[in-house]
Amino acid sequence: MNDTQRSAAASSSEGLKVAFILGMGRSGTNFLLDLLDTSPTTHCRNEPDELLGGALESWSEWKIHSGLRGAEDLWPALQRAAASGGERDRRIPTHKTWLRSSASAPLNALSRAKLRKLLPTMSGAEYQLPNTLAQADALAGALHVLKVNAAPSVAEVFLGEPLSEAAPPPKVLHIVRNPAGFLRSWRRRWLVKHDEAEVFAANLARLQAVLKHDPEGSAFVREVQEPDVFEAELLFWRYCTQRIRAAGVGSQGYYEVSYDELAHAPLPSLRGVFDHLKLPWDGQLEARVNQMTGSSVNIADAYQRELDEDARARFERTLGPALVEEFSLKGS
Repeated sequence: MNDTQRSAAASSSEGLKVAFILGMGRSGTNFLLDLLDTSPTTHCRNEPDELLGGALESWSEWKIHSGLRGAEDLWPALQRAAASGGERDRRIPTHKTWLRSSASAPLNALSRAKLRKLLPTMSGAEYQLPNTLAQADALAGALHVLKVNAAPSVAEVFLGEPLSEAAPPPKVLHIVRNPAGFLRSWRRRWLVKHDEAEVFAANLARLQAVLKHDPEGSAFVREVQEPDVFEAELLFWRYCTQRIRAAGVGSQGYYEVSYDELAHAPLPSLRGVFDHLKLPWDGQLEARVNQMTGSSVNIADAYQRELDEDARARFERTLGPALVEEFSLKGS
């Protein structure tokens, strides 16, 4: 990046506060997004890169294996995403400080469909949040939390050299779930809803793309001959997890969140996340978190009932000794 590009990019990004939630789907990314939505000062976006015509639609083309070397061209799109809402986003909580006081009643009383009839500008996959709901200046000053699944290149691009002291790189929250819990959730919540043969073919194609674009970082993929549909998913989980972790080494912007710790001890775990993001914490927020996390332990621990020797052998075959030891998946 030359000095002119750096100056322009820093100017466009000045004042914009962004945090990415990165991780594999079925790893607690939604759980963490919802917990961060308990803060009055966050603006939470769910998978804006998956929205047709959205500001970040093009990110799906490079978020796994990117040739990008800097963030300067991405800030304008981030600014548009920060001023927008989308069809994948959750209903806006009425405790947000950037909402107009007059917006609370319709947000509480109306469904999304009825709200769109009342405010036609909220149509489409992504839309600019209307002034009748959001105070533009307050929204611009919020912490914009963007959940983007399976996106190691996002970590690499934004944890790199800051554009300027006035425009530090966004924070990256990397949520990692025990791979046994991840695989169980993926099988029960995703695979059963889709054609297994099509999923398997897509997973193999994804691994081939990884091998092509990053032969050194994905060399372990070649060690598993003829993976089945579950092993193909685990290999990609390993690839994304290792790359995002590697991007975070030495970066003050990187913070790894254990889904399992978050589920077992939500308050102290989430407090660490809030401290990292410099978000205020109070009793009202703590009460909201307690309401949301009553069943989180049961969900997190459900995989243990299915962790037999065959399952452990699959993890040893795909994850390598370091990850198997880290997540206590070694067979007897």
